[in-house]
Amino acid sequence: FLYFIARFEMTTKTRQQPKERKANNGIIAGLDRGFQTTKRARKVMANAKLALPHKRLRAVKAIVSDVVGLTPLDRRLVEMLRVGKEKRALKLAKKRLGNITYAKKRRARMEDYIRASAKKK
Repeated sequence: FLYFIARFEMTTKTRQQPKERKANNGIIAGLDRGFQTTKRARKVMANAKLALPHKRLRAVKAIVSDVVGLTPLDRRLVEMLRVGKEKRALKLAKKRLGNITYAKKRRARMEDYIRASAKKK
């Protein structure tokens, strides 16, 4: 039952507004049943602000990664990807990062790194 109620309030990181639906009409039954309320705009969450483009931050991270190099996890992922163990690399990244979404992003980033380094040579 709670899932049904929460389904109408779902948002994404790019849109902090509830999904549009017909207003309640105050009647106890029907598709648009329920108490009439005024919808308010939601505050933008802090983690949604992190996704905004920060040119200076991106430049600093690029310089630091050029100077310092890859992390031990990244080096191990690159090694696995070079020998063709994509699934094992994903499993390792998921175990270390704790989330399949972040693991897929990290694996994709390492694949791009391998492609870029091959293009340089």
